Amino acid sequence: MKKNYLFPHYFQWIGLAIAVASIAAMILWPEDHNSLRMPALYEGYFFDDEGRGGAFFTMADTGVFTLAMPLLTIGLILLGFSKERVEDEYVHYLRAQSLVWSTYVTAGLFILATLLIYGITYLFVPYLVFYVFLLLFIVKFKLALYRVNKGGER
Repeated sequence: MKKNYLFPHYFQWIGLAIAVASIAAMILWPEDHNSLRMPALYEGYFFDDEGRGGAFFTMADTGVFTLAMPLLTIGLILLGFSKERVEDEYVHYLRAQSLVWSTYVTAGLFILATLLIYGITYLFVPYLVFYVFLLLFIVKFKLALYRVNKGGER
C-alpha cells in the first residue's frame, strides 16, 4: 500500500510565489516599524527586574516579520513537497536522499552554531534551523533532479 503525501505539482508555483513574497516583505519592511496589531497569548517579559510585567490574551504591536515567517514556512513546504511533473521511484529516491543529507548537514550546522555562538544571539539559531533545513533540502533535491535531467547520474 503506497501512499503519496505530496502536494500536486502546481503547488510548487504557489509555494515559490509565497516564499518570494515573504522574503521580499522581510527585506522591504524593517522590523522596527511595528505596524501590525496581532492577537497574542502573551506579550511582555517573563524575567523582568523592572516590574514591567506582561499580559495574557491581548493585542500586540508587531511588524511584518510576524506574518512573513509563517508564510515563508508555508511557501518552502509547498515548494519542497510538491510532486514533480514525472514522479517516479527514482525521484522518490532522490527526495529521500536529499532529506537525509539535509538532516545531517543541518544537524552539523546546529552543533557548530551551539559550540561557536554565545549570548542572546544564540536564541536565533534554533529559530532558523527549520528554515535552513528546508532550504538545504530544496536546493539539494532540485540540483539532483537537474543533474539527472541533464543526462548525469542515474
